[in-house]
Amino acid sequence: MAILPQRQYGILITVGLAVVAAAIAGVVLFTSSRATEVDLTTAKLVPEDAGIYVALNTDLASSQWVAAFKLIERLGTENPEDKLRDSAEDGGVDWEKDVAPFLGGNAAVYLRGFSISSLSVQGAAIARCKDAKRALEVVMDESGFDFERETHRGVEYFNGGGLVVARVGNHLVVAMDVESMEEVIDVSEGKTPSLASVADFKSLRDELTNNFLAFVYVNAGALSEGLFGGDAELRAALEKSGAGDLALKPGAAVIGAKDEGFEFQAASVGKPGLVSPMLQPRKRKFAAMVPADAAIFFSTTNIAQTWKEIRARSEGELDDFFRQQSGYRDLDDALRSAGQEIGLKNVEELINLFTGEMSVAAWFTSTDEEDAEVALLADVQDEANARRVLDAVAGSSSSSRPRNERVDGVEMTFVKDSDGRELGYAVKDGYMVFGTARAARSVIARDFGPDLAGAPNYQKSVKQMPTALGTFAYFDLATLLRLTAGGVPVDLDEAEKALRGTIFNMVDERGVVRVSGVVTIAEK
Repeated sequence: MAILPQRQYGILITVGLAVVAAAIAGVVLFTSSRATEVDLTTAKLVPEDAGIYVALNTDLASSQWVAAFKLIERLGTENPEDKLRDSAEDGGVDWEKDVAPFLGGNAAVYLRGFSISSLSVQGAAIARCKDAKRALEVVMDESGFDFERETHRGVEYFNGGGLVVARVGNHLVVAMDVESMEEVIDVSEGKTPSLASVADFKSLRDELTNNFLAFVYVNAGALSEGLFGGDAELRAALEKSGAGDLALKPGAAVIGAKDEGFEFQAASVGKPGLVSPMLQPRKRKFAAMVPADAAIFFSTTNIAQTWKEIRARSEGELDDFFRQQSGYRDLDDALRSAGQEIGLKNVEELINLFTGEMSVAAWFTSTDEEDAEVALLADVQDEANARRVLDAVAGSSSSSRPRNERVDGVEMTFVKDSDGRELGYAVKDGYMVFGTARAARSVIARDFGPDLAGAPNYQKSVKQMPTALGTFAYFDLATLLRLTAGGVPVDLDEAEKALRGTIFNMVDERGVVRVSGVVTIAEK
């Protein structure tokens, strides 16, 4: 495995960035838009055991790039095409001769092998070009290397000592060493399998959207061989803990543009393991029970079930951890101690309440970040037990006698904590609410007007999501960015002013773990 010289590393980064820059800047050459899927032709030249594969959509007439530049304009950059052309002209770049040839569909960088001990790496940059012959000339002319012509399996390539380049059909290949170049040629000639033929790669490719700006594939198992030398103990530890279900399995992600904002999707062929109960797609009711101006909303489910599975599978390891890393005898001793801190015999009394949906919402009564109202809502199966647990938890930190009050026909309890803040809680119709007094009262009384589920920013964010919602967090950026610290007004730039809602989500759909997110952007 060859050592990567500093100069070669810099050249490769430069070439990679040049391809990306060509893709972005080349939008000036196109004006139409078509919603076509991205054909990852570069994956057909990448060895099957690649650890990392990063591809960029370079079809600049696609709907993705047109949408992306419209969003960039909303963020405050006027006429990005003109600015790119001006920047190129200032740098003496001839777009028609030196940029357009690189375009054609997709460009990618892959890493096949990586070793920390020897600081070595194998891989290449590959681009599907509009004019691969001219693209090769540009790289050879601008690199500063003296190249010698060589061949492998009848395919011509050029070795500059620190840079190896070739034209393989309609593709430009820039490799880190001769070995990497010859591996690409072997794949192109059908002598060795390609990444595109790997079942996991195809499965993930099909699972995610086929129309995107960028695509990333990571085979953590292959990478770990180089990073940790195939450490059997590390792998065994991950598998035993349940983390290996996800940590060592291939995963992929895409970034794309939609009419309302940018989106992110990721998926893994690994099993969700112990956290699967929390990732199930589901209907959500608590978003309709908090104010529309809630700036933060987190939702999950099945916490109690997930904890039981973790404990059943890993109790021995957890006992060892607490025994060795703390003053506790075992896990039970730690749980009892934690429970006693909040007025319970065991903290599992609290954990076991969360058998269904659980959400936390926060909103602000002014632009001062100190004026936050927070409420926790959770499904409960046993209302009497939930009330008992809440009484104990609230009483453990109370600086005043509990005060009961009927709100909308429901008995609520109010206490002041050790800092003098008033808290409130109640149990009603199979759910409980606990939070700041004003927030808890509002949730029970429903006196806040429009709810979050009907809020435009929230609805637009949910609508843009490419997956069902499992465990997710929503943030109203328009509100959060305007919060003041110490009464000092925030000076927002145009990009920050245009940001609206964002969602980060993790869900188990059809046996595939998917992570996704969106950032919505306001129209001018």
